[in-house]
Amino acid sequence: MARPESQAHAVPLALAASAGMLMPLQALITSEGAGFLGGYLSAALLSALTSLACLLVASVAIPGARAGWRKFGSVWRDRTIPSWFLLAGLVGSYYMVAQAMSVGSIGLALFAVAVVGARTLSSIVIDMIGFSPAGKQPVTRIRLLGAGLLVIGAVIAAWGTGAQAAESPQALIALAVAAGAGLLVSFQQSMNGRAGKAYGSTTTATAINYLAAAAGLLVAMALAAVLQIESFGFSHAPLWWMYFAGPLGILFVVTGVTLVPRLGALLLGMGLVTGQLVGSLVMDLVISPELVGANEIVGTLVTLLAVLVASWQPNGRPRWKTLKSS
Repeated sequence: MARPESQAHAVPLALAASAGMLMPLQALITSEGAGFLGGYLSAALLSALTSLACLLVASVAIPGARAGWRKFGSVWRDRTIPSWFLLAGLVGSYYMVAQAMSVGSIGLALFAVAVVGARTLSSIVIDMIGFSPAGKQPVTRIRLLGAGLLVIGAVIAAWGTGAQAAESPQALIALAVAAGAGLLVSFQQSMNGRAGKAYGSTTTATAINYLAAAAGLLVAMALAAVLQIESFGFSHAPLWWMYFAGPLGILFVVTGVTLVPRLGALLLGMGLVTGQLVGSLVMDLVISPELVGANEIVGTLVTLLAVLVASWQPNGRPRWKTLKSS
């Protein structure tokens, strides 16, 4: 029996929001690990290697993943996807370094603001040019209104943290790095989504993504060691909780690969960042409830409204009721 049409987009959107709720925890683990492990690259490399190990085990255990790896040669030989799609893994490594570098300087809230705003802009471009597996998506006035509300909600949620960030000499650099990560992550999700379709396996596409990420980080770490910017390797053995950043990153990438064909880049990004802000709010309530203000609660509610607006059709019917499930 076919699923009700009302679930065609509502369920994937809820899954995207759930995955997004764990992103602030990954950012916090990576940031805290950077100082202990000896640098930003070290923290990002640990996350990438842990993710890659998990995915290689899954590649052996899951029949669909084994089939995906068997298709690897033909996919690249026939140029089913462009060879430069391997850069998706480098984007992932950059995002992990951005987490390690930025969160300690500007905090989770401002990091989320920079990523959300930049990702929203790049997602609109991706949908306009049809770069995602979902093809060209209409960027209507109602969707632009939803994107605008999303950015406004993120700014409201982080209101009042700018003065604190301004005291840090690295704040502007950290904001620029975070914004760069937001601009690139939508393209990464679209590339991974198209790669997942080519291999016929989300696990295969995600494993290749992290293989490229780990290789890129090792090269960057070697260059940093030669330039005496950061030592090669880990200064201390990782603590047990630092290994959780990798699996959380897998969840984020797999969500993008799986859901971008259903939702398109803009709507997927909105679901993820809404969950990200909700997760940030929950973490603040658990870790430092005395710092939670009405602005964070209001900003989170505005982002939830933004997702509803962006998914609504001009005739008043929700977007998820107008498209049939595949």
